[in-house]
Amino acid sequence: MDRRKVEILNAIISSYIVDPIPVGSRTLSKDYELGISSATIRNEMADLEDLGYLNKPHQSAGRIPSYKAYRFFVDEVFSSGKIIYDKEIISQVKDRILQETIDSGGIFKSVAKILADFSNCTAYIVAPQKADTTIKRITLMKIESNLILLLIIGNKGVVERHFIELYEDINENELEQIENIISKEVSGIDFNKIDQVNITLKGPMVSYKYLIAEIFKRLKGFNNKVSAIELYYDGLTNIFNFEEYKDPKKAQEFMSFIEDRDSLMEILSNKNFSKNLDVLIGDENKADLMKNNSIIRAVFVNSNNLNGSLGLIGPARMDYKKLIKTVSIFKNAVEKVLEGM
Repeated sequence: MDRRKVEILNAIISSYIVDPIPVGSRTLSKDYELGISSATIRNEMADLEDLGYLNKPHQSAGRIPSYKAYRFFVDEVFSSGKIIYDKEIISQVKDRILQETIDSGGIFKSVAKILADFSNCTAYIVAPQKADTTIKRITLMKIESNLILLLIIGNKGVVERHFIELYEDINENELEQIENIISKEVSGIDFNKIDQVNITLKGPMVSYKYLIAEIFKRLKGFNNKVSAIELYYDGLTNIFNFEEYKDPKKAQEFMSFIEDRDSLMEILSNKNFSKNLDVLIGDENKADLMKNNSIIRAVFVNSNNLNGSLGLIGPARMDYKKLIKTVSIFKNAVEKVLEGM
């Protein structure tokens, strides 16, 4: 495509992103310094329509960008070189994440909220799976006569605390024996093999089979929690900022889709993206309800080299240049937060 067509196409996309009405040659001639007449602009627009970059809705004299046009625009953003972002802004975002994490108690929950606020879109974050794969050790502590504290410690440092109520008192020596018996069997064992552990109890230990069963119940739960993929999202109501979702029915369908964790995870899976900073536009999305929307996502890496991702979801008519930069800023800020921890 020659440079003049590119300039006209970019102008149409920029105009339509700001105001979602079909763009005509007079608008382009008046608002953009293209250095050519309205007649020439009309001819170029007709060529762009023939090439599949523009659509002509109804009988309007104006044109709107097609998904192909948005793809061309986004590819230009990526091919223009490194996406420039201010290190000071990254530092400010990092500080805000840390501040809100203190208040909310969750880094990833805070990131989703702040990203939604920054972008005015629906934001999500897929947290990296925890690195722990085996149990390092367990510890049992007596809190009261009928209450003990169970600490489960993973091989990479994940710690869980569980309080277990007892039917009867237990002395410190017996509690230490139970801890030793279980630790001997589970220390260094893969989470997925906990079900295969069999413990034979003898003598007085038989009376504590309930306690041992409760401990193993917690161990199995620890496995499930560590293995689970955590997904957070925020800014669902931000879709009302877009003309495309002024229709309450469409808005409700979108919100229901995002709240369906399995459906959302299916479109956010790595198999749908080709790069660590990538965009899916319109009908590039597999889910029918997402075919009028776009996703901008970036992969971040934590200190254990485990990947998570974050991104934005909104209508195909979004400010790609601005929002790609925003997602990139948050990717870098999250990595710095995790590095600091």
